[in-house]
Parts: sequence; structure tokens; C-alpha cells
Amino acid sequence: MKLILAILFGACSLTASSQIMQLYDPQANRVFNAEKYSGIRGTPFLVDKWYKGTVTTPKGIYMNLELKLNVYDNQLFFNKDDQSFEFTDPIVSFTLMPKPGDSASYQVFKKGINGSGVKADQFVQELVAGKLGLYKSDFKSLSEMSEINAGIVKTFATTTRYYLVRDNNAQLIKISKADVMPLLKDKEEQVNTFITEKKLAFKKEADLIALIQFYNQL
Repeated sequence: MKLILAILFGACSLTASSQIMQLYDPQANRVFNAEKYSGIRGTPFLVDKWYKGTVTTPKGIYMNLELKLNVYDNQLFFNKDDQSFEFTDPIVSFTLMPKPGDSASYQVFKKGINGSGVKADQFVQELVAGKLGLYKSDFKSLSEMSEINAGIVKTFATTTRYYLVRDNNAQLIKISKADVMPLLKDKEEQVNTFITEKKLAFKKEADLIALIQFYNQL
């Protein structure tokens, strides 16, 4: 019996250690080809600058990287020797740290949200986790406009969408009371009190985050 318990304990310890394994040298696949977007105004990236961050893959967690998300092609790049590379490993999630050490600034991105205007393999930002999840999808599209002396000019345009997710069902919403309140009916009285007390105007992302965080605590 003691032998069996020892074996089981060893297996559990091995499983636990594998879950927190940290990787430090990501494998590079293709280098980013900037020429692909030559002649297009704007940027295909969520933010042009490199952010510190971590990346979770089936192998473990890559730490202390410099990351940049290509929203247009839904690709994450890391900086190595001042060049942009893709990951060889499939990415489960990643975190951008605009202000390292300030967790309030961290941005967590995941896949798996499937709804109107978003695909399951697309990276989306997790704004609130819980029984009711709030996610943000920024994506880039190309717009064309004719300009004098320039002809047809292509420009990257950014569109932002928000999703509330309950039981793996994603609902596309706007930051408006009319869109959000029908999804909070089971706690309508408490939610309305909170809206009044906090003077939420449903005009800012921060208002929506505060409301969903409150709802998840009920």
C-alpha cells in the first residue's frame, strides 16, 4: 500500500511540476516580412512598440519575451536580435505587459471565442473572467480611398467588438445599457443599484468592466 501511495505521489508531483515548467528560448519559425505591407498606411499591429510578456504553449510558459501582435493576420511575434519571428509552438494564450510590474496594465489574450465577427482561432483580449466573461476583439481591415496625386490609397482600419460569454456562448454587444442589461436579468435589481451608485454611463470600456466584475461577485 505504501509503495502504491509513493508511486501516486510521485506521479502527482511530476504532473504539477510540468504544469509550471518555464521555457526561456522560444523556437523561431518565419521571420516577419515588412515588405508584405509596403504601401499601406497605418500598422497591422495592435501596437507598434514591443511589450514585455509571457506566452503559454502546450510545452510550458515562455518568460521575459518582447512581443507584438499582428492583428491583421492574427499572428504573434517575438523579438530576437532585433528581428520579428513567429512561434513554432501553437499558442494557448499570452500576456502583454505595457507597464511591467503593474498588473493593472496587463493584457491577457486567448483563443476559443466563437461568435459574430470572431473565429475560434482568433486572439481576443480577456477583460473579465468568470461565470460571465467579457472579451474584446480588435481586428484590422483594409480600406481604400482615392486621393488627388496619389491614386488609390490603402489604409489599415481598426474595428473593436465586445463579447459577453456565458456557458461558451458568445454574444456580440455594444457598450450600451440596452445591449448589456438583458444578459444580467437574473440579478437585475442589484445591478441597477450598482449602476446608480457608481454613476455608470455605459460610454466607456471601464464602465462595462466594472459592471461585469460586480455581477460575477453576486
